[in-house]
Amino acid sequence: MTSLVEATIEETDSLDVLESFRALAVHPKFTDELAAAIREEGGADRAVGALLSAFGLADRNPFEISVEETLDRLRKANGEQGWGIAEDAIAALAASAPEWPEGRLAFRSLRIRWGEGDEGVALTFERHAVRIRSTFEPKFWRWERLYSDKEHLRLLASNASHRPVVEWVAFDLGENRRCVRVAAVRGPKSLADEGLTFCWLFPEYVRTIDYRENPAFYLGGYELNVPGHDGGRWQDVVIVGRDLDDGTTNLDANWHGYANSGYSVPPARE
Repeated sequence: MTSLVEATIEETDSLDVLESFRALAVHPKFTDELAAAIREEGGADRAVGALLSAFGLADRNPFEISVEETLDRLRKANGEQGWGIAEDAIAALAASAPEWPEGRLAFRSLRIRWGEGDEGVALTFERHAVRIRSTFEPKFWRWERLYSDKEHLRLLASNASHRPVVEWVAFDLGENRRCVRVAAVRGPKSLADEGLTFCWLFPEYVRTIDYRENPAFYLGGYELNVPGHDGGRWQDVVIVGRDLDDGTTNLDANWHGYANSGYSVPPARE
């Protein structure tokens, strides 16, 4: 236990945080077993979430990050993937950042698109999918029938609306969790590629999807035409989910008539 305390002391300059952590670490119920559980993947986020709930702070999003951290993550992805987003565009984001939205599952994120029309939709999807894979490998899986060309993937708002952009977007991953069916609540503002950006920008959340406190989510702004699907053309929707057995992040799809409270269908807030 001492080594855990010492490691934390080395990583923070806040005396208040140190004293708070010390109070927990010396508590008789803070056992080695509990410490080990917190150190497991997603354990720290679960512990913080439980503390927020216990102290009446549950409406605060434990995954909140600063504007500076958001842009650092963008710069890192931009450099590693060779996207070519100009520093001027990133500086413009710094100057125009909105406040973090209220709500435990509300996020301030980014919309990043390349190209125009059909080709732009496909290019944007694939660039984000590659980044998601590199973020979560080896625990990443993409359904083999999830194609991105214009015959199989399109925006509900129409591919003609697709333009290159780098801008802020906000949404709440708790919205539309108890809908009758996805098709009844989705619309042109439903997340599409914004949800893909979110995956690599906020991997901490994706790694803690549990279908209870932290839902998986439909990218309802996309329509899928799955080859051989009995329900007809353009009947499926992209999903971001997680395998609870091995922690694999899934880029999957499901029928638009389906509904489950373990999934949300969030729209973007402009």
